[in-house]
Amino acid sequence: MKINNCLFLRLVPLQNVKLHDGQRQNVNIPATASVEKQRLIFVSPLPGRWIRQTGCLIVLALLLTAGLVHAASGSSTMDAANDARQGYSASALFNLANAQQRDGQLGQAILNYERAALLAPNDSDIAANLGAARKKAGLELEHSSPLQVVAQTLTINTWFALAAVTLFLFAVSWPLKLLRPHTRRALNIGSVAAALVLAVAIGALGLRSSELNRAVVVAPEAVAGVSPVTMAAPVFKLRAGEIVRWQKIHGNFALIRNQAGHEGWVNAEKIEQIIPAKL
Repeated sequence: MKINNCLFLRLVPLQNVKLHDGQRQNVNIPATASVEKQRLIFVSPLPGRWIRQTGCLIVLALLLTAGLVHAASGSSTMDAANDARQGYSASALFNLANAQQRDGQLGQAILNYERAALLAPNDSDIAANLGAARKKAGLELEHSSPLQVVAQTLTINTWFALAAVTLFLFAVSWPLKLLRPHTRRALNIGSVAAALVLAVAIGALGLRSSELNRAVVVAPEAVAGVSPVTMAAPVFKLRAGEIVRWQKIHGNFALIRNQAGHEGWVNAEKIEQIIPAKL
């Protein structure tokens, strides 16, 4: 008999009687007899395979969630610390940046505009004031590709959540197809949709991964040297509000790369990461 990927269970009695020739023969247990010695077995091996595969996907989803949350712990902390005491809400950062821009602290203002934009990527007021502060500091606007613009429509944490949820739903749909064959068509459509959303979320996270090490020059000026020492020969200068990429730190100096691709060591106190390592 052909089994069409369905789950069948059969009660198998464990009570046997030994015959004279050494063989064992099953004995039918009366309806009134105890069924404590009966057990369930799988007639088809398919359920076990589906369960194992589903379990692996669910574990993968959990590991993905844990890994991504750890990778962006700074951004997650900023979202979680959305109160006045910490000052990491989009509105509080926006107001702080406005006050700093009026006081001429362009580096600090651009830093806080950038942080506010991470928490509220579609806020037109934040984008406008950030552009005005960059223009006032004499800095060129950062150019983003169309794909990067799409990736920046949602926060990093939102993309994390979409990736984890869609992967989990994709995994859960597998056993549902087995247990509820009449819904297989709808589940197949849902699986395809979940796979597409997962691919988009992972792509967006890949495009935004470089933002995790962005930093802003908060001092009026910073000089980059060839080595992490005070008397190192200067390589280039950085202006207040300029965006750099934080590479690593050594003592009181940080290795950075500017938008032109040049690397140098600067005093770590003169730059600050947009997504703080510690809050």
